[in-house]
Amino acid sequence: MKKTTKLFFVLILSFIVVLFSVINAQQIEVNFLITQISLPLVVIIIGAVIIGALIVLIVMMSSIWQKNKTIKQQKQEVYELKNKSNEEIDSETDEMIQQLKSDLKEKELELSDLRHQLVNQMMSDSSQEEFNNESSD
Repeated sequence: MKKTTKLFFVLILSFIVVLFSVINAQQIEVNFLITQISLPLVVIIIGAVIIGALIVLIVMMSSIWQKNKTIKQQKQEVYELKNKSNEEIDSETDEMIQQLKSDLKEKELELSDLRHQLVNQMMSDSSQEEFNNESSD
């Protein structure tokens, strides 16, 4: 469908250009600084349009090139920020892991101490009961 539409517009544009050429066939003298030439009006108009289109194309290409350069720089910046962010997250995660390991060791020591205290308490209670039992006998 797109090719058909493009072909249709090209044919219409070609018809308009041919019609324009037939209507504007008279000769025009163009004075340059050094020389003078005589050309059909349609050639001068089409030439001016082509030169204008080339100037617009050059300006647009410059603008596009600058935008592409900016996009490339911004993509590089995003990549660097992502890497920096990931490194910071990794560093913070490692610090948290170390802190949690340290906390775990402390809690394990506390638990071990509490177990020893419990065993000692149980032994003490057991000894006390034996002593009480022996005394009552």
